[in-house]
Amino acid sequence: MDLSDRRPLGNTPTTATISRRHNNRLGAAVNAGQAGAIRRDAYTVLLFNEAVSECLVHDFASSPDQLLAAVLRHSADGGTNFTSAIQRAQAQMEQHWSNERTPVVIFLSDGESSISDEVMQNLCLRSIALGKPLSFHSVSFGPRSAVLQRMAHIAVDVQNRAPPNAQHPVPTSTFAEALDSVRLAETFLGIAESLRKPRGSLFRG
Repeated sequence: MDLSDRRPLGNTPTTATISRRHNNRLGAAVNAGQAGAIRRDAYTVLLFNEAVSECLVHDFASSPDQLLAAVLRHSADGGTNFTSAIQRAQAQMEQHWSNERTPVVIFLSDGESSISDEVMQNLCLRSIALGKPLSFHSVSFGPRSAVLQRMAHIAVDVQNRAPPNAQHPVPTSTFAEALDSVRLAETFLGIAESLRKPRGSLFRG
């Protein structure tokens, strides 16, 4: 995420702040994520390369500016380990589970890593065991997307096999490719809209 071939969108209220420290792919991702933010939820933000950094954990209270500042304290680096990131996401989901909220994971990467089907299945099945299916959204911010697409397909498969709940439908799990900053922002906005208006129909992959 430290490559500078993609940069934060211009002419947004936070462009200058983000660009001063992260005029790169990470900055573009932070910028796009702000566009799709829904502040009524609790946020956990995990940044990962070979290791996982807990940027924010179960945060209800921070303002958008405070959320941005928390993310910008971290730097982009090389290396990609999907397994450790998913396992840490599962641990945080279990620790902070609430039946009042729908569990959502947005998994963004500009690289590719190996991850076993079992690790993804464990995450999704654990969510069902706790009370609700997981809404999982993988986003490829680069040319390598096969593993991210497979992760979303596993989430969709598990979601489709969960007992239906017409009164509280879980938002569709998805995979998306975002090859530039504009499409990344559009992707986050689309995910945010799907979370505001969950549908009870079958899921798109």
